Amino acid sequence: MDEMDPFEARLLFGNMLDNLTGAQPTIDRVSGFAVKNSSMADNLLDCITEKLEKLAVPPRLNILLVIDAILLSISRTSSRKGRAAGDSEETQNWMDLIKKDIVQLVKEVVPETPGGDGNVPQVRKVVAGWRRKSVFDKKILGDVEKLLANRAGADTGTSTESGMKHQEILKRIEEDRERHKRHKEDAWIRPPNDAPENELESYWETTSDFNDADWFEITAENNEYRHELDLVKTSLGLHESLI
Repeated sequence: MDEMDPFEARLLFGNMLDNLTGAQPTIDRVSGFAVKNSSMADNLLDCITEKLEKLAVPPRLNILLVIDAILLSISRTSSRKGRAAGDSEETQNWMDLIKKDIVQLVKEVVPETPGGDGNVPQVRKVVAGWRRKSVFDKKILGDVEKLLANRAGADTGTSTESGMKHQEILKRIEEDRERHKRHKEDAWIRPPNDAPENELESYWETTSDFNDADWFEITAENNEYRHELDLVKTSLGLHESLI
């Protein structure tokens, strides 16, 4: 079978991004196409960048999740086949390009707006996964984490300001729950040649003493989940009133 023409691949990929949602099957489908066509990674990443600039802020999170899925797919391949086989020239295209642009990509997903604040908690979880799996070196991770520093995420008063409707918020809660299940399933995946003690050393080096900032983050997370619980209760109450 002939290889897909770059122009055709870009059009098809752009259409897939236009129809992207936070549901895991759509994320897997888009990331699978990207990995399969790694030889055209530069064109496809340009397409991702263009879509990020055009999208409203809340759905930009879905594109970051596609990038995360691409990285995870490459890590899976490397874990199965070993570093020499896994780091093929074509998949390395994706790794090199994403490493170069990841700071700007994350910045587009979490601008300092209400919508960007709403994306911060999920982006933090994605970045934490990158650190656990040693996807990027410490400098790149440090630059990404600086973008999230002092960003508490949306509190109970900012969800409506972010432009998300009630049903959209409930949908995102369900999608987040599904992603959390998937991340638990993938937690065992290790980088090639990675010794188990590397993870312990990483936590030892990067975990600071418990301080006021930790209390602030815990409070912010509690407010976030309390708000989600209130939304679910409200939704159930509305449903019961119609019975």
